[in-house]
Amino acid sequence: MQNESYLFHYTNVSALAQILKNKTIKFSPLTVVDDLQEQDIQDRQKYGKYCFVSSWTDEENESIPMWKMYASMDSGARIKLPKYPFKEYVINDRNVPAYSERNNISGLSVFTNNVFTESPYCPLPTKLLCKVEYTDDPHKLKPQVITVKNGQTTVSTDIIGQCKSKYWKFQSEWRYVLFFLPFGYREMMRSARDDKNQSSLKKLALCPDLPFNYYFLEINDNDFAQMEVVLSPKMSEGNKCIVELLKKEYNSSMKMMPSKLTGLIG
Repeated sequence: MQNESYLFHYTNVSALAQILKNKTIKFSPLTVVDDLQEQDIQDRQKYGKYCFVSSWTDEENESIPMWKMYASMDSGARIKLPKYPFKEYVINDRNVPAYSERNNISGLSVFTNNVFTESPYCPLPTKLLCKVEYTDDPHKLKPQVITVKNGQTTVSTDIIGQCKSKYWKFQSEWRYVLFFLPFGYREMMRSARDDKNQSSLKKLALCPDLPFNYYFLEINDNDFAQMEVVLSPKMSEGNKCIVELLKKEYNSSMKMMPSKLTGLIG
């Protein structure tokens, strides 16, 4: 059964501890996800390392394959959160694009103001949440990010991380997607306005690394309080105690419940 208002994330107790302690959701680059095909693009450069995702599912019924692949039968947890659970910040500069998917309010962003004014990287305004399309179309599975037509260069970041092979259809995946450029927002805007030599595009072609391996977005207080956690089907008593202590320490309003598969799997 698919859920329209909430999403679910399979993980282990160790990762759950970090989520509860820091009130953040971790985004990983496409270069480290389990579907190795996802980082393939037509461009010579490996732009997949600029696309960061957090994978969830809308399937409300528990999945044995998901428990086994992304959590653990004796030390796993499935998190339930409302869609778009991220804290939003007021952006003071009117020239900076808003990133509010939930309310579409100008001036709100899941990034703090200093990300645009001080950081040596630049988040692009991609669609924050997308339902993964499962396909056999090679052009969708291996897209082209940069195209040149009539002397005009286009960077299409919204086509990365959107599609997967039909082999993965059992995941019923939704994912939050962030795409970063390896230079600051001010530099990008200055280059777009004034730089006939397109220095930003030349820098992008060199494919330099970002200053981080993973990215974290903060969960807002209201949605954090609504968190629900299902314990894995063969959860050990020790790990159950750990989750109970985490709930008491970091999120006392969090609902905690046993798996419906408990006692049904050998």
